[in-house]
Amino acid sequence: MTGRTSSPRRPVSLIWYLIGFIALIVGIVVASSLAVSYLAAAHGIREDFTILKDNTRNNAVESVWLVNTGLVLVDEALNPPLNHSLQLFRDAYVGAGNDPAAMNLSDLRDRMAPEFAGNVDLYIFNADGIIEYSTLPEMEGVDFRNYPDFYRELTRIRLGTDFAADPVVRSVQDAGDTTVKGTLRKFAYLPSPDHRYVFETGVESQEFSDVRARLSYQEMAGRLLLVNPDLLGIRVYDFNGNVAARAGTPGDEGKEAALRAISDRAGFTVTDPVRKTETSYVFVDLRDPAAASDASVVVELRFSTERLDAAMAALVLQYLFIGICAIFMGIVLAFVMFRKLTGAIGAIVEDVGKVAGGDLAHTIRSVETAEFAELESGINTMIKKILLYTEELERKKAELQVAADIQQAFLPKDLPPIPGFDLAVLNIPAREVGGDFYDVFPVKDGKHALVMADVSGKGVPASLFMALSRTAVRIVSRWERSAQRVMESSNTIFIEDSGSTSFVTVFYAILDREERTLSYVNAGHNPPLLRHADGSVEELGPTGPVIGLVDDPGYEEGYVRLRKGDVLVMYTDGITEAINVREEMFSDERLREIVRVSADLPASGMVVAIRDAVNAFCGDVPQFDDMTLMVLKVT
Repeated sequence: MTGRTSSPRRPVSLIWYLIGFIALIVGIVVASSLAVSYLAAAHGIREDFTILKDNTRNNAVESVWLVNTGLVLVDEALNPPLNHSLQLFRDAYVGAGNDPAAMNLSDLRDRMAPEFAGNVDLYIFNADGIIEYSTLPEMEGVDFRNYPDFYRELTRIRLGTDFAADPVVRSVQDAGDTTVKGTLRKFAYLPSPDHRYVFETGVESQEFSDVRARLSYQEMAGRLLLVNPDLLGIRVYDFNGNVAARAGTPGDEGKEAALRAISDRAGFTVTDPVRKTETSYVFVDLRDPAAASDASVVVELRFSTERLDAAMAALVLQYLFIGICAIFMGIVLAFVMFRKLTGAIGAIVEDVGKVAGGDLAHTIRSVETAEFAELESGINTMIKKILLYTEELERKKAELQVAADIQQAFLPKDLPPIPGFDLAVLNIPAREVGGDFYDVFPVKDGKHALVMADVSGKGVPASLFMALSRTAVRIVSRWERSAQRVMESSNTIFIEDSGSTSFVTVFYAILDREERTLSYVNAGHNPPLLRHADGSVEELGPTGPVIGLVDDPGYEEGYVRLRKGDVLVMYTDGITEAINVREEMFSDERLREIVRVSADLPASGMVVAIRDAVNAFCGDVPQFDDMTLMVLKVT
């Protein structure tokens, strides 16, 4: 089954990269500029909304103060007759022997009534803040300790000596009234001479309602609604949480929120993002230190944020439209500009394509732009040089091929048959020519020489030394009978001819097929592996230094006896030092394992097994060193 191959991805045109780059720059500049402008404009819109809202609050407070001032002026007109009535009240108390029970409050009230234009009632508070006596029977027993602020002021008046008057306020209707929703009354107070009681005179008059109709919080509320388009509703609460005025559509919090502001004597704001409203509770402190009752009020102002949100949304759309238009204009201009620019580039690319296709005689056409004209000249010059280099490379390639053919001619074309032994070899240069070589040839007395060598370096220099080394070994082997003498004489020849500019590692062995023995010298070469028939592995380690290093190497000769089933594996370091993508080496251990598992194969099978194992290990990593392998198996 064949796998599907995806088609190569088509490169993107340069013009689109340039347009994208310009669009990115324009986008960043436009976005940054618009962001700064938007933040400034948004801040201005929010600032206008806040200023209008703050002005509304300030106007509400000032209007409350203005109304309250007018009411105070009206209320103070009643203070002199009330003061006079309380003096009569105190004289009657003294005349009754400081005994309220002995006083005729109804008669006293009738004597006071002509001074006022409304109903007059009298009250006597004991030290506990309870009304013990009154011209209104339903008020007797009312305990003003239920109103801590009022009771505190009442105690202050009782312990003092001065006259005190309240503004016109709502009165308590009876003992069961906890919300203070009675009629409008004007109250005044005077302590008894013995400070046991507080005398109170209360006046109820239609005039109070008429005055408040003229000096009204209601009118103030309606006026504020007209001034601020974001104001949805307004309510004014008195100190007891009763609504004194309302207009528009106030919020739902109502009395509880107002009582919270009264308790804290401070305002606060409630935001409702779902309904898009913002409700402010403004506490207006109107308390008179000389009065018993607190005339402070809370103004509830409910603002809509819809106009602000709509303005912000319109601002976003406006700046978004401006940004899109600016980026679009930038892209169009960039396209026009780069279209003209890349036209010249396209012509050069087309010509270069023809050259890349093999038409080296083709020249780059002329262009108008100075920079591209210089590029044209440079490319044409480069093409001429490429022609020259190509011819030179072809010549050198031919020479290298000749060198490779010559080098291959040095290596045995066919291995000589050795009765009783199976022999196979592998040689793979890393370049056209290499520095590894092997040799198998007969020597005196019916014996055979086995050679495995590796010249330091790679390429042509290594191949030249390889030819020298092989020739030296072959020539010396004609008259020297021992491996030791062959290596010593070869070392001398190599040093004299090469000048010690290179060296060679050599494993040279003489195989006696009759005696089935192997005498050898390992001149610094990788130790061959001798696997015995019983499965044990022996290394034929170095018996002297490499050839070409010292004048008197002092080689020693090794000796092993071979038996049926024994396998001798000779190799160069290109096998064990081959690396994979993780830069790991194939290693001696892996070679040992391959030799172990493939020992039952013929010599050629073992060569193939080792080669395949190295290739599988390296994968796609290029070969960096020559690889040579020889396997001798005793049959």
